[in-house]
Amino acid sequence: TRNVILPLWNSYTFFSNYANADEITLEELSSASPVNERPLMDQWIISSLQSLIKTVNEKMENYYLYEVIPPLMNFIDELTNWYVRSNRKRFWKEKGKDDNDKINAFKTLHEVLIDFSKTMAPVLPFICEEIYQGLTNNTNNSIHYEDYPESNDELINKKLEEEMELAKSIIKAVRNIRLNVELPNKQPLRNLKVITKDSNKIGQINNLKEIILNELNIKELTFDSDFENWVNYECKPNYASLGPKLGNDINKFAKHLSNLKQKDIENLINNKILNFGSKKINITDIDIRLKKNEDKVNQEIIDDFSVCLDTELDEELILERVSRELVSIIQNQRKDMGFDITDRIALNIRTEEEIILSSIERFKDYILNETLSTEFKTTKTKATNKILDYFVDTDIKQI
Repeated sequence: TRNVILPLWNSYTFFSNYANADEITLEELSSASPVNERPLMDQWIISSLQSLIKTVNEKMENYYLYEVIPPLMNFIDELTNWYVRSNRKRFWKEKGKDDNDKINAFKTLHEVLIDFSKTMAPVLPFICEEIYQGLTNNTNNSIHYEDYPESNDELINKKLEEEMELAKSIIKAVRNIRLNVELPNKQPLRNLKVITKDSNKIGQINNLKEIILNELNIKELTFDSDFENWVNYECKPNYASLGPKLGNDINKFAKHLSNLKQKDIENLINNKILNFGSKKINITDIDIRLKKNEDKVNQEIIDDFSVCLDTELDEELILERVSRELVSIIQNQRKDMGFDITDRIALNIRTEEEIILSSIERFKDYILNETLSTEFKTTKTKATNKILDYFVDTDIKQI
């Protein structure tokens, strides 16, 4: 389907376009660092793939073929919407600038595309064959002659996979906040506060702190353990499971739950059991939810903790947003004019707006690097096009 084939094919063309542009060879890929020495995102996607291969083999060996497709589709989402999109800048780097990191990124994506194509081949035989032929030198071979992949347990890091799931839940929640307050991801923000008393969760989040900040375009991440100042627990019986057990006492139990103090609920969460008269009620029979103390649009609940996004803008953040908007416009111009991804350009920015000029002065290197501009000038003159609330024109030509 379109949601499966197109994203997978896009990941392959992304790899092939940039590998060809930089003339990356299989010999260069062989010089990549061992998996355990690569960045965490590389280790995570490889671990996720190995876990997937293990799951698919188990399902197929037990003839649960209907349970094979969902994890395969989920992995395509992880590959395209998380790994590739989060690591694009590593592939875009000019050769000669931190080549080891660049090669590690190419090697990881190359390995993952080949092994995933082998795993997916029975489901998408023709597409996977095309990807396999494009990634290998085995022109006289076929992916369908290859052994079906078996998982390498040494590459599976469940702890990292769990931490990444936690990071993804934070990223999704904060993106939702951005939508609600109408602050797109192009707008840098100052701080994200994570509200929790769980030291284990704090450690997990700290391990992937840089990934979270980069994904969300936020400067710093802090923690607040003053839990009760932000959220409170609410308890209700699970009527479906407790009704038959408690009978007429179910309403009394509901009232008992409503009278519990926050400390009592925390003890329940820790002990998993609540005494009610002569009965012991298991936590699975109780619906425990977190609620915000105040209806703040910049705060979200995530399972058993909360996040609050600082949405205040200062001059520095606004100037950086303007620079990102300029880059976006210039990149679209490059695409519309049919420039190759490696083409260098001459850039002229025309504007009378002081905020645009200040942004260019402050973030000139960023603008030039992102747009591959090797010649640059600004012209202080009236412009006709608009970005945000400011008039600015951009002229580019291929060098």
